[in-house]
Amino acid sequence: MSRRLRWPPEVDEFNKIPLTALRLTVTPAWFNLRWAKFRDPKYRFFASKEGRLTPASMKVPVIYLAVNKRTSFGELYGDDLAAADQRSALHIVTKKELEERIFLKTEAPFDVNVYDLTTEGSAKAIKMDLSTLYTADVNHPRLFAQRLHDHPAKFDGILYESRHSQARCLVLWRTYTSDLASVPMPEDGSLWDAAGYVPGSLPGTLALFADSLLVVG
Repeated sequence: MSRRLRWPPEVDEFNKIPLTALRLTVTPAWFNLRWAKFRDPKYRFFASKEGRLTPASMKVPVIYLAVNKRTSFGELYGDDLAAADQRSALHIVTKKELEERIFLKTEAPFDVNVYDLTTEGSAKAIKMDLSTLYTADVNHPRLFAQRLHDHPAKFDGILYESRHSQARCLVLWRTYTSDLASVPMPEDGSLWDAAGYVPGSLPGTLALFADSLLVVG
């Protein structure tokens, strides 16, 4: 029997599920990779169209964080790199793109109340499974994110695993903890700064966190 993606229970039913928040201290440094034009703190949280754990209403500003730079990079480029690898090719990017992708990093510890999707039974408790969490059809996980956002437990976000590296990631919503928007997150270099040439490779081949790309322009 083929696996079917799941939809969350209706709001009234979901809100009756007894869920407990994990009090998580986000210690330095977690990372967010974004376009440099959105470096200003006023753009820190936004309703990401690509994010699978952006609540479905698209009215909740979010930020995605990863526990290390490699995972943050993989969350944006992992699918493209995998597709290139299946073709026995290099993923092609421009130097300008690498220069305009910058990292923000958490600078000081702060506390959040999150739903922990990394523990045994946590997906089952909300009638979800990992196929639904990681599906290419993000409408399904976004509805679960909306239910968790609206749950009486008042979560600040979700702790989950990267589908590329299995390292920890966070999606945070500023709804219930308003000072999240003012948490210091200075710049910590660009993708170009993190790149290095691969010895003996084709001209223009760079390594980023052990993944190779062909850089042009």
